[in-house]
Amino acid sequence: MKLLIVYATREGQTKKIAFRLAEHLKDSGAEVVVHNSRLPFSLELRAFDHLVFGASMHAGGLEQEIREFIGRHQTEISARPRSFFLVLLSAATKDKALRDAWLRDAESKFKQQIPVVFHHFEMVAGALRYSKYPLPLKWVMRRIARQAGEGTDISKDYEYTDWDQVKNFAKTIVSET
Repeated sequence: MKLLIVYATREGQTKKIAFRLAEHLKDSGAEVVVHNSRLPFSLELRAFDHLVFGASMHAGGLEQEIREFIGRHQTEISARPRSFFLVLLSAATKDKALRDAWLRDAESKFKQQIPVVFHHFEMVAGALRYSKYPLPLKWVMRRIARQAGEGTDISKDYEYTDWDQVKNFAKTIVSET
């Protein structure tokens, strides 16, 4: 089984998740290629048994490079088994009603931006990388984090990714490929 993971990242958490996902897939016996969507791409998508995409969502928007990559290869992607993992802080929110509302909103915004329907769609909690934000964004993110019940000390970074969820996502991909 040969899989391709294409990701886009801003602060690095989606990349971290993509490589951890690749480890789990390799542990299951798959051959995995991981590709940053910002880099030139010269592989044939039809050479892969399953395509996996990952990106983060900030203020309702996905990284432009993943939108463009999928747009350029829409026909080939639609012809292959495919999955998507969406990384967003909303998935870490402790208040279930708020989290569910935010995730429904995120999924709706995702569908407006990506013209392909995915067989598997997983929303994964990301990280608060205060150390990578400019000062105005730190304060905005702190306000959002406070509302979500998450870390508000801007001198620290917080990781919320559920690594068991990532492992289970890999199992789902393998079982259906």
